[in-house]
Amino acid sequence: MTSAEISAYIAAQPEARAQALTALHHFLADRITHAGVAAEDVMSYNMPGFRILSEPGRGSVLLGYAGWQAHLALYPHSGTILSQMTDLTHGMSQTRGALHLPIGTLPSEQIVDRMITLRLEELS
Repeated sequence: MTSAEISAYIAAQPEARAQALTALHHFLADRITHAGVAAEDVMSYNMPGFRILSEPGRGSVLLGYAGWQAHLALYPHSGTILSQMTDLTHGMSQTRGALHLPIGTLPSEQIVDRMITLRLEELS
């Protein structure tokens, strides 16, 4: 059901945002696989994301993402992770818990890899 929910979430977006969200989903899935983390698609807080299947943090949401009118957002599901990444995210639009991305732009591999590492450390 979750994959269908994510597909419905993406399909409900305007075309450019839907294409950007699809690209972001595949990019994040690739980086999570590259990190050696077993994860599954999940809807959490009404947004798509990835839930950890293996230890540490089994069952915890690793990352979430969403489409907004003016940007995409990447959520590490933690209020402390982005503050530990200012060397990589300096000058990027963000809140305490979300990194904002221009529609059609993917984050760097380095940003996502650090986000995954920090989230796993937080959950262990």
